[in-house]
Amino acid sequence: MELKEQIKSFWNKKPCGTFGIIPNDLNIEYFEKIRARRYRLEPFIFDIVKFNETKNKKILEIGCGIGIDGIEFANNGADYTGIDLSAKSIDTCKKHFELYGYPGNIINMDAENLLFENDSFDIIYSWGVLHHTPDMQKAIDEIYRVLKPEGKVIIMMYNRYSLVGLQLYILHGLLKLKPFINWNDLFYNHHESIATKALTDHETKILFNKFKDVKMQNIVTPYDMRITRNKFMPKCFKKLIPHKYGFFRVITAKKF
Repeated sequence: MELKEQIKSFWNKKPCGTFGIIPNDLNIEYFEKIRARRYRLEPFIFDIVKFNETKNKKILEIGCGIGIDGIEFANNGADYTGIDLSAKSIDTCKKHFELYGYPGNIINMDAENLLFENDSFDIIYSWGVLHHTPDMQKAIDEIYRVLKPEGKVIIMMYNRYSLVGLQLYILHGLLKLKPFINWNDLFYNHHESIATKALTDHETKILFNKFKDVKMQNIVTPYDMRITRNKFMPKCFKKLIPHKYGFFRVITAKKF
């Protein structure tokens, strides 16, 4: 519980996408700036998630943050529920939905202990979240439980042997004279909240072994080509990087 409290504290101070900057007077302009940055860096989300095909679907987003993707689901007519461990994220997300006038069930909840009935949702979506929870297998087992039979998951988790992993190795391994540092430790101690994990293909398959039609797709992102926080190599370099080294691993699967 102490570890989970540390993780919660991190995301309360810095809800995803905000860099810790949340004005007291929240307005649409603020959310639009965050939305623009998110989809400029990750435009592939639209092709993967297909928000426009979710009308009347019961959606659960695990790790809704301040509701950037949640608004896309709601805008396309989905029956949307978003949960997050961070109370600050939930409060901000509720205000986001209120400003846009969309309905949404926004709840402060732990992914490892979902307070929903079995077989409740058509689609469960989680983008860059589950690798932060201490017991990933428990969270994914909970997802399986509350997903309807033949329901779909769309989940993004980090790929360990990626260019982002290499950046961490150079900064916290080679430059600190620790050439034999464990790559698990790099993510655990030096990337986002404490205890962040990045997975191999084999580890990912084990986590999703209850599901059927499991597909994995690695995506080379701007973060793989990052020079500083907001400075990136030219897009043309992306074509030179094999997909297997992309930082984002997207998993899609169905429940039996």
